[in-house]
Amino acid sequence: MNCNTLYQGENRRSIDPPPVVLLRLFERTPPGQYGSLEYEIPNYENVGTMGLLCAVDLIPDNDSDSGDSDRVHPFSFPGDVPVAESEIARLTTNVLIGSKVVQPHLIERNGQKNLMFVFSDLAVRNLGYFRLRYRFFDLFSTAVPGKDTTIQAECIGGRFKVFSTKDFPGLQVSTELTKVLGKSFNVGHRTDSKK
Repeated sequence: MNCNTLYQGENRRSIDPPPVVLLRLFERTPPGQYGSLEYEIPNYENVGTMGLLCAVDLIPDNDSDSGDSDRVHPFSFPGDVPVAESEIARLTTNVLIGSKVVQPHLIERNGQKNLMFVFSDLAVRNLGYFRLRYRFFDLFSTAVPGKDTTIQAECIGGRFKVFSTKDFPGLQVSTELTKVLGKSFNVGHRTDSKK
């Protein structure tokens, strides 16, 4: 991902390509002779999506010496230096712009219908290295009976850099997924890279 756009006099760097989270749901069979089996729901067209939400947070990633831009840190951050939740909240509120909570959409890709959370209008105001943290909620389900709605799943995306206008390397050719999303969402797609 690369980010850079000047928007109405405001320094606003759009995230490109737009972040997308694929929702996979599983059912578990009742315990039997061989224990409980888990399988993915075969048809997402019949899944009720009311109350399903995904929220995104912006996390600083100052591990600029790393050449591995695709690393994912599911439970820790680069260098095992934890980032305070208060810092994540500040960045998400003041630096991350756009729809930070979205509902899933049924999107057909490669002949298969999938539920996807599309963050089509996210932008970052500051320069530097970041990651996005995605949290999935089901407002009508509880992980523990009697407790408030909790996070059902969480993942941290790949590292990306927000460039200055001067250093911006240009936008890459759109991915196949971005082209599919362009049919339903306001996301630009390109057939060649441009600066």
